[in-house]
Amino acid sequence: MADYLCPVNGLCDVYEWKTGKRIPEELIFYSKAGFQMISQKKAAVPKMIFMGQGSIGKREYEFWKGIIGYEVIAGEGKCFRTTWKNVRELLNQDIPVILFGLDMFHLPYQGKFYHKQHIPGHVVLMIGYDEANVYVHDNSKTEVQSIPIAELELAWEEDYIGISKKNAYFGIDMKSPETDMAWIVQKGIGKNAETYLSSPLSFIGQRGLDRFVGEFPEWKNIFSEEELQKIYSHFIEYTGSILPELPYEISGRRSGIINPHRASRDKFAQALVKHKDSFGERTWEDAARHFQKSGEIIEEIVNGFIGDVAGHSFRNPEKYIPLFQALKKHEEDAFRNILNA
Repeated sequence: MADYLCPVNGLCDVYEWKTGKRIPEELIFYSKAGFQMISQKKAAVPKMIFMGQGSIGKREYEFWKGIIGYEVIAGEGKCFRTTWKNVRELLNQDIPVILFGLDMFHLPYQGKFYHKQHIPGHVVLMIGYDEANVYVHDNSKTEVQSIPIAELELAWEEDYIGISKKNAYFGIDMKSPETDMAWIVQKGIGKNAETYLSSPLSFIGQRGLDRFVGEFPEWKNIFSEEELQKIYSHFIEYTGSILPELPYEISGRRSGIINPHRASRDKFAQALVKHKDSFGERTWEDAARHFQKSGEIIEEIVNGFIGDVAGHSFRNPEKYIPLFQALKKHEEDAFRNILNA
């Protein structure tokens, strides 16, 4: 079980099936800390800020495949009949399949949500099927679960917020996995650190953050209040440490989840300290301290943004520049500690 880590739970299941060893999900999932600024003039949100350098889905599995040692057989956007045929063929070859972007409204074993509440974007690992059901491992359950094929079709019929199209799947063909788990984790985290510090792309990593800090004070003169409202709200939503979520002050709803807006820096810091002796290096503790601090700074920025959104006040963005500059320093120090391990 690995609550809220469904995108990588199945990947870790397959690795354990093949090697008898388990890579902790939190080291895989939370290690993609970083920065991205996506600019799209005609989009509903013209500036989308993400405090990570990757995303769940295909990019996540592609990132780890050469490090862990597997091939990905992917498909999305096709009709259910074709997709159902494809995933069965993979299972028949002993290749487990990650089913991506399901709506929990149609998963009978999710009693809290089944036919009660739409929760899209769930991810499970398909390990079997028969004429009536699909059999899966779910990160929130300890036993094999069944999904009627008719319900799977309904759960899978919508795209997932630009991350995947309907009927998205990823076969994980782990023929020759690397068995040195410490090497896997250090290689992946190190690769992410290098991307942050030396990205060839101007919208990712430290370069992206520098670009953002240079642009941000002028956005009040470029975008309408409605656009700024969306830009700030997007930033707030996607800094949730557990999952993307707008706080009660904006949404008017309480999910019941303890979800600080620290962009998972708190979770990554905890994972680094927890696993430093098993998978890491002595410098992980120093990196964790910097990530813990950067998470606190992100939360301070978010609290300010919440007030700006609630008050429809976007005329003083300059007050955030010292915070973003302090954030940059802690992030840089954290990633350099990882690389200097």
